[in-house]
Amino acid sequence: MIRTIISRSLLLSVFIVCTVFIHAQVIKGTYAIKNAETGMLLRIKDANGSNGTPLVLYNPVNWKCMTWEFRNVEGQTYQLKNLFTGKTFQPKGGAVAKGTRLEQQPLNSASAIQLYEFINAGNDVYLIRLKGTDLYVTAVDKKGSVNSGIELQEKNGSKLQLWTIYEQTPTM
Repeated sequence: MIRTIISRSLLLSVFIVCTVFIHAQVIKGTYAIKNAETGMLLRIKDANGSNGTPLVLYNPVNWKCMTWEFRNVEGQTYQLKNLFTGKTFQPKGGAVAKGTRLEQQPLNSASAIQLYEFINAGNDVYLIRLKGTDLYVTAVDKKGSVNSGIELQEKNGSKLQLWTIYEQTPTM
């Protein structure tokens, strides 16, 4: 009886550890970030390298401007570097508020407004939360129009807040 209880406890412990490990794997490499509702990818508008250029949705293409290097900060928190511009994105003007659009800015490892948590929502789908807030990266246009904006919103259960990632190694 005691041996059975110990065996079951041990098996349960191993299962919990394995489950936590699987869900807490660090994302490494370069990826496209695809919206689950629209099928469109995150991109810097017009592949423009200027600071303040909006983050938008665009048709999936294997281009550097649509590919992000995941730089792990801790746990499931990342700073994302665009392969084409070498920059990242953050809330426009540094405003951390509901409805704020996202824009391109130079990488700043000390900037909390450039850090994003990838929260596994199941089946390799993620919510992307601005670290330290209750605001999530959200596509604005349900139809997924080319160059439609991306903003921060509170969690609302919409597929516009769900994202998948897939490895991408573009040549142009």
